[in-house]
Amino acid sequence: MINNWIYITILTILTFLIGSSAIAQELQTPHEKSGYEKHTTHDEMVEYLYRVNGQSDVMTLGTYGKSLKHRDLKYAIFSKAGVLTPAEAHATGKPIVVLSANVHGHNHTLREALLIMARDFNKDGSYLNKLLDEVIVIIAPSKNPDGLELNNRFNFVGADLNRDYTMLEQPAMAAFIGNIINKWNPHIMVDGHDGGAVQFSGAYPYNLLYQASALAGADQSITRLADEGVFPYLDERMEDNGFRSFYWAHGDEDAYYGGGHAPRMGRNYGGLANKMSILFELAAWHDAETGLESGIVSYTAILEFARDNKELLMQTIKDARAETIRLGSQAEGEIPVREEMVADDFRVSYEIQNSGDSERTIKVENAEIIKKPMGTEFRDRPWAYVLPPHAYDAVDMLRRHNILVEQTTESKTVEATAYTLGELSYEDTDNNHRSALLIDVASEINDQFEIPEGSYIIRTGQLLGRVVTHLLEPENSDNIFYWNRMTPLISIADFNEYQDDPEDMDPPLLPMWKLMSDTEIPAVSL
Repeated sequence: MINNWIYITILTILTFLIGSSAIAQELQTPHEKSGYEKHTTHDEMVEYLYRVNGQSDVMTLGTYGKSLKHRDLKYAIFSKAGVLTPAEAHATGKPIVVLSANVHGHNHTLREALLIMARDFNKDGSYLNKLLDEVIVIIAPSKNPDGLELNNRFNFVGADLNRDYTMLEQPAMAAFIGNIINKWNPHIMVDGHDGGAVQFSGAYPYNLLYQASALAGADQSITRLADEGVFPYLDERMEDNGFRSFYWAHGDEDAYYGGGHAPRMGRNYGGLANKMSILFELAAWHDAETGLESGIVSYTAILEFARDNKELLMQTIKDARAETIRLGSQAEGEIPVREEMVADDFRVSYEIQNSGDSERTIKVENAEIIKKPMGTEFRDRPWAYVLPPHAYDAVDMLRRHNILVEQTTESKTVEATAYTLGELSYEDTDNNHRSALLIDVASEINDQFEIPEGSYIIRTGQLLGRVVTHLLEPENSDNIFYWNRMTPLISIADFNEYQDDPEDMDPPLLPMWKLMSDTEIPAVSL
């Protein structure tokens, strides 16, 4: 009886080991199994990731939130250091890179690339596995699973998640920023899109288009490193593998034009948050397998750059974060509240599709590239902003970013700066917001103001200090007033009376104050 039991046990173990080995050899994504004709569904992705995780000693699989339709938002950490927390990741002294995709539901290819890479990170001796000796990788392959299931750019309620990086109104984006980006604080974050530049000949003749942050309020040293280091490195690695890459978004025979500077988009928001934030736009013109291969090469090139330029990358990000904290703590410098895109400090040569012959290209030499953000109007940087006690919606929005907010425990009269309201207007904007509020400041008033008990203090001397100043300056794009997080607190009636009688009426104050130096107000952190 005992011998039979031992025999059966050994046989069971051997069967399991042999079966596991066979699974490890045969494991493919549903996309691969279909011959690259059918994309992996969300449920298939989750099952696949669990199977990969079951075979791995370098992968930790988790859920960072849920979508509107209650689908799990999966992420995976790949590390040979047994990393489970952000503090442990930073303690390794290795660069941390977040690779993500599928913020638009109909962008499938780079999502599939990340699923294949997840499998290959786990193969002992593989090239990707060896990269984990030097780099910690976090993947978030499907940021918009609801849109994926709809095969739609938008999510279930018609919101574009790539226009929600500042408001964080949608649960999936709030979870990504709050639980991945501003929790793990990676050195590089890559946002993978595909179908790139369909409106501009589908990116032809390039397989991949890219761009870093283009926002005047971000630390420009990070974008310079992308332009001078990362992108030339990426171009070389792509060329080594038979692919081509260049800047997002399009060119003509006179100049090349980058993307815009709205912080509600991922690559610009990431720059404000002191990460090297890179947009990938995979071309629309090539077949699925070629797109998949070029996507894997491009993601891998980012990891290779992080490995080969570890000290430069990490020091650049460290310095930018330290400078953000220093500027805020000392209330030093100015904040751009209006900006425009101008020609960058370097010139480029590129190819564009010949409109008269789609199979031929036109080469443009030594042209301007219009992608550099330049501030045109500025406000002084405060030590802190103060919002009144009823600014619940604004504070909720700030805290979704992981911004530190404090609440006063008693009333106090302090010296501060307030803005008077000059003009109000409205515009339609993204994600079905039909009355985004546009504010012009008439003047600044420096005076003694009573700060009520229960008011909120938001210091600018924190890692996300540039996000703070952008969201809280009322003339900036995508601020808390623009997204109507403060509208009920604005004295619209007083403003109308002032407009009717500007000679005898004073313009109303906006419901906020700026503390221009370190000010002692009893407060507790929320």
